[in-house]
Amino acid sequence: MRDHSQSANISHRAKDALKTVPLWINGETTQSNPAITFPVHSAKQQKDVCIAQSADDSKAREACDAAMQAFEGWRKTSIAFRREILLRAADAFESGKGELVALQVEETSCEESWAHFNVNYAIINMREIAGSIASLFGEMPRVESESNVAMVFKEPVGPSLLISPWNAAVVLAVRGIASMLAAGCTVVFKASEQCPQTHHFIGTIFAEVGLPNGALNIIQCRRTDAPVVTESLIAHEAIRKVEFIGSPNVGRAIGQLAGKYLKPVLMELGGKCPAIVLDDANLEDAAAKCVRGAFMHHGQICFSTERIIVLDSVAERFIPLLKKAAEGFAPGSGVSEEIVSKAYAGLVEAQEKGATFLLGGPEYVKSAQLLPTIVTGVTKDMTIFDAESFGPSVSLYIAKNEEEAITMANNSTYGLNASVHSTDMYRALRVAQRLEVGQVHVNSLTTYNEATFPIGGTKGSGWGRNNSRFGIEQFIQLKTISFNMKNTKINFGSGG
Repeated sequence: MRDHSQSANISHRAKDALKTVPLWINGETTQSNPAITFPVHSAKQQKDVCIAQSADDSKAREACDAAMQAFEGWRKTSIAFRREILLRAADAFESGKGELVALQVEETSCEESWAHFNVNYAIINMREIAGSIASLFGEMPRVESESNVAMVFKEPVGPSLLISPWNAAVVLAVRGIASMLAAGCTVVFKASEQCPQTHHFIGTIFAEVGLPNGALNIIQCRRTDAPVVTESLIAHEAIRKVEFIGSPNVGRAIGQLAGKYLKPVLMELGGKCPAIVLDDANLEDAAAKCVRGAFMHHGQICFSTERIIVLDSVAERFIPLLKKAAEGFAPGSGVSEEIVSKAYAGLVEAQEKGATFLLGGPEYVKSAQLLPTIVTGVTKDMTIFDAESFGPSVSLYIAKNEEEAITMANNSTYGLNASVHSTDMYRALRVAQRLEVGQVHVNSLTTYNEATFPIGGTKGSGWGRNNSRFGIEQFIQLKTISFNMKNTKINFGSGG
């Protein structure tokens, strides 16, 4: 743990950064030349909370150059050293928790409870990743020829690009950075323009605990410059892999760029996560968890419960419990008026095309806050049928039987998370195994996650897995070396 003077230093620098958030390249604060800036607006406070330096093409390339220069040194560091850096950083995040919470609330208008969860879960993830570094061992596969021997080594893929969003600002950034560093890769982190203070603070902490200069570089840019800057980053010869977490539309663009420059990419995209309520479920518990999964953080979570599918035989009993759990639920605030307006427009369109509302409807509580809503009668011609609402709304469907419930759940281009509510473990497992998603949680929230789980999507929700050793492995490549022992001498004295 850091002492109080270290905490004060971080707090002082973070307060200075409230005025203008710099770029962070090769261990130094910098700016584009000539300087380009943009304001960061708080939807909840209805005011700008800071100014951020915006990277241009030149600064994007400079960040990649710094990561490449640092890579040869970082890849040679011992497992013990990498682990120690991550554990020190986890302790430092714990010491700086108050500052991190305040920055998230200020920039993204989230509730304090959500900000606390983000920091706590980031710390848990970092410690789990640190403890998993030793799992990176190679192997000696069997070969057909008696005179040959083969060894498979695990090596870092190289400098990697992380692009993560604002909605879980700390945990998604920290998880990606920690996985890359643990694998022996250096990092260029394209921070979100919605929360540059928060993301810059993360870099400050890593620097203070002894991460070598250039091992982590952080830039942000104006939204209008994002296409040019992002392509500069992906195209740079130093960048060997990309991790993107965000919307499906941006994910498609990132995927096309990665394909254009032949760069592998790890993607965690959106979801249309279903919660299936079977007829033997604890209905009161299922209702409470469906509501929380749908409305928490103003529905701005890719794992949010977007669809509730309840069996017809218990629908009449379940619906009043669902409405009761939803009434009075405080969903928090949206991050921006633009994002909230899209969620609102989806509900208006559904209403115009015949959808009805069990609770709420297309209605603003404040300029960036919507009324919690349960919508029924959603059909395929409505946008919200298979597009993330990203607001505090959920669609309710009634299925005749278990088979139809599974079909409804799988009727989506997405495949991220799901939940199944049942008191019969074997029945729940049977249903879970047939769902086309990356994770299924029985009698829990669709948003449930643990640092030890492999987490990621199927279908349109992306590919690859994060968390623990699964995330580290994403930034490892295999190298096979074989020996023909008939023509090879073993000389233990020749090493150096």
